[in-house]
Amino acid sequence: MSGATDYRWVNALGRWPGARFEGVRADGERLVLGPGTATPETIACVDLDPAGGPLGLVVLGDGTIVVADPGHGRVLRVDGCDHVVCVLGCLDVATGDPAALRVPRGLWLLDRERLLVVGDEPNRSAHHRRPRAMVVLADTGEYLAPWTDPPPAEDPALRAARLRVGGLAAVRVPDGVLVAGGAGQVPGPGVVSVPDDGSPVRVLAGGDFAGIAVDRCGRVFVAGPAGISRLGARRTGTRGVAVLPAPIEPPGVEHWDRVRILLAEPAPPGTHVRAWTMLAPKGVTPDPPDPASADADDAPVPTPAGRWRAGPLDGLDVRVLAGPTARDTRLWIAIELLGDGRGTPRVDDVRVEHVGRGLLDALPAAYTGDDDGSGTLGRLLGLLACAHEASVRELEDLPASLDPGSAPDRPDDPWLDRLARWVDAAPSRSADPATRRADIAGAYAAHGRRGTPAGLVEAVARETGVAVRLSEPLLGAGVWRLGSGGLGRDTATHVADPGPPVLDATAVLDGAHLIPAQDRGLPLYAAFAHRVCVHVPPEHADALAEIARVVERERPAHVFARVRAARHGAIPGQVGIDTYVAGPPPDWAAGAGPALGTGIRLPGSAAAHVGGPVETRLDTTLPTPGGRGSTTRPSPRG
Repeated sequence: MSGATDYRWVNALGRWPGARFEGVRADGERLVLGPGTATPETIACVDLDPAGGPLGLVVLGDGTIVVADPGHGRVLRVDGCDHVVCVLGCLDVATGDPAALRVPRGLWLLDRERLLVVGDEPNRSAHHRRPRAMVVLADTGEYLAPWTDPPPAEDPALRAARLRVGGLAAVRVPDGVLVAGGAGQVPGPGVVSVPDDGSPVRVLAGGDFAGIAVDRCGRVFVAGPAGISRLGARRTGTRGVAVLPAPIEPPGVEHWDRVRILLAEPAPPGTHVRAWTMLAPKGVTPDPPDPASADADDAPVPTPAGRWRAGPLDGLDVRVLAGPTARDTRLWIAIELLGDGRGTPRVDDVRVEHVGRGLLDALPAAYTGDDDGSGTLGRLLGLLACAHEASVRELEDLPASLDPGSAPDRPDDPWLDRLARWVDAAPSRSADPATRRADIAGAYAAHGRRGTPAGLVEAVARETGVAVRLSEPLLGAGVWRLGSGGLGRDTATHVADPGPPVLDATAVLDGAHLIPAQDRGLPLYAAFAHRVCVHVPPEHADALAEIARVVERERPAHVFARVRAARHGAIPGQVGIDTYVAGPPPDWAAGAGPALGTGIRLPGSAAAHVGGPVETRLDTTLPTPGGRGSTTRPSPRG
């Protein structure tokens, strides 16, 4: 076997502690390629003159763009639909309006209708100009009022990012700050991304820009001398490197011998991963590897300290082939991610191991001599151990693979599907991975409730997502006695002795209903026993067929189940017996009118009718003398 005696996870200590990212970012706990470049798409070709400063740019809620043009002393409005450009009237100095600004430069959107324009006060010399602001309508430019308060202050975070690269304007985006600037900007003219995680800045889109804005949908617009453009979708970067320090070796471990990269999912097509290793002096963070000055994966061994060595492309398991280590050195790992701009590998963690001499430790010293694992015998045994590496790794990961909370769920390692089959977990309707894992973890307990009312409701909810209600007629049934219950509805007269009959005692030959002892009481409740009704909410009536399939599978074999959709506002009673449509029929008199049962009723209390008062009750009885619904009449005299 490999003989690994100790190991550590690099990311288990935190979010990649001490790491240095270039073109790579930490997406939560995983390393992914950072965003790449974006292509500017021209919206409106118009002559804009920054006049040595920024171009104020805002985007209204309907997509209309308003941009300040200080060099020409105007503010332009670009329609959000047809991109027609017009000048906001009262801001044009050619009109001679006293409220006009000589050099409108800053724009702020106060609300959906009002716009704050900041510029230089007119009729002042170049040496005595001072800022002036006014409020106008955003769609017409109509002058509303002067602005007496100081202009809005720039966000300190945006200002810091802008000054860092020497840009002219900046906006906030989810992963950092975007800064727009011309030739004086570092690292170059265009839109520069300043990430929040401290990774190096980079040019997102090249060009001569002096204004930038973001609309409510997150789209980025830029303005420059050539007009207004919208940045296209940012592609994924094509190359990035994360330089990671390996954990400090624990006591008894001289150095880490092996590096394993764990991917969160198989790398998408067109993407690749490469591992680099190097021993560097402690306290020194090495620069990312340069393929021109580093050792290739097939270079002679050992690689001297302070020099990067490449692992094979897409090799997720590499040996540290460096020279002898010293106490003042530390292992560094570089994870290089490559892509074609359409996807990125996702690195979940990096594991470093102390392998030692491997299989050499299982041989007598007479065979191994001074071989420390890097000699001919040690390397040969290492090749043989590689044939068993898959089995060793599966044995090491077996405890985690048998836990539904941590079992891998990938096409190349479908352990979660295996667990689901082993515990016969029914598939869940939910696409949430956490819900799926919870269903598998609770499958054993769910099997213990199978066949019960609670288990049936849970099964329907798990597989269809519908919360149903169960009713059992037996729970409300009883043996009928005079004056109690509704005969023929929720009660019944017994048809046979409730217990097992005994010949010559409670049974008559050829005249008794003989039943076994386990069916005691069945003659009293045969019409209600072993029956359930599943009530489905009306809004889920379209799922009746799917629910019926689940119920048919989950019900006990001796139970009859009926699935029906509940109705809103159902009237209790039975139409034609105690509830009538359009009112009750006339009273019946002997010898007059039609026959009994054809549109007439016996005298008594008024029956309920649809549209009239309804008495809510669960039973209906025939009128009895002196009882409810009776009518006292004089007896006929002879």
